[in-house]
Amino acid sequence: QHMNADWRQLARSAGHAVRDDSIEVAFDGGRRQVVHIDESNEGSHRLWSVAAQPAVVRELREPRLQMWRRNRVTELVGFRLDKRGRIIGEVLLPSPGLTANEWELYIRAVARACDRFEYLLTGQDPM
Repeated sequence: QHMNADWRQLARSAGHAVRDDSIEVAFDGGRRQVVHIDESNEGSHRLWSVAAQPAVVRELREPRLQMWRRNRVTELVGFRLDKRGRIIGEVLLPSPGLTANEWELYIRAVARACDRFEYLLTGQDPM
């Protein structure tokens, strides 16, 4: 089934909580990650999530090097510093032809990659 359904419907049908322009992804063990959906580029969706808040980034030695290393081992999700000084993980998806299964795969990939990187950087889940 192709993604002509609204992404919010797809997310809810996959069991995620939807708030405004974001989806909360829950993992086994109680960890959770919020994935934001940016639809401002026509023909694509940008999925992103926070891996580290500015306070964490300020404590890191060489955060750019750590992101570069992480980007080398992460296949779908790219990490960068945003304007607010957070490390975010993101992926850009072409909307046409995207199936519900592919959508869910990318939502989970962003959530999982950011959750793992956050855990690697801090040893904890801030939620």
